[in-house]
Amino acid sequence: MAGAKRQERAAATQAQLLEAAREVFAERGYQATSVAAITDAASTAHGTFYLYFRNKEDVFAQLMASAMDELYRHTLTELDPEDHLYDVGVARERVAGFLQVAEANARLWRALLEAILVSPTVEATWLEMRAKFCKGLADRLRIYQSRDEFRDLDPDLTASLLAGMLEWAVFMSASFSIPAPLEASDQFIDTVADLWASAVDIGGTKRSSSH
Repeated sequence: MAGAKRQERAAATQAQLLEAAREVFAERGYQATSVAAITDAASTAHGTFYLYFRNKEDVFAQLMASAMDELYRHTLTELDPEDHLYDVGVARERVAGFLQVAEANARLWRALLEAILVSPTVEATWLEMRAKFCKGLADRLRIYQSRDEFRDLDPDLTASLLAGMLEWAVFMSASFSIPAPLEASDQFIDTVADLWASAVDIGGTKRSSSH
């Protein structure tokens, strides 16, 4: 019983530090954030931080991995390769899910852009997660191509380029408000979904199937 209580307290402290880190990174950016600033925001002792995280890179990498995992789970929903047909409505829902999660984490995107450029740990974590996302997209493109639904484009290259378009649109909107502050508006969602469909679909976007 006492052990369970300690585990609960430890989990609560870790969650408190993660939430404080999220706020400080969002406010100050990656490079200007320090461990001391995080522990001050969490109202915890400086040494407590190191019970849960190795350093600033580690806590940011964990925050980023959690956010990116949620982003990609909304986009790579389950797909049955035997009977799945491309459906523009479902594709739009996946884009919407990605952008809604991105908007919820909007204040962290600029910090992520900073961190990727200066932290090998964050860069490696981000690239690993991105590679899994691109592979998932490429695998789906292969399924559609095998039934002549999509154009005969290199699936790995196409997946990387489509992901890059979406990622950079989010980075620009969240970091620089270009062309506008990041918002998962109908216009943004519809435009991205239409561009993706136009890039790969050879038979129009009016197919539907059970999913």
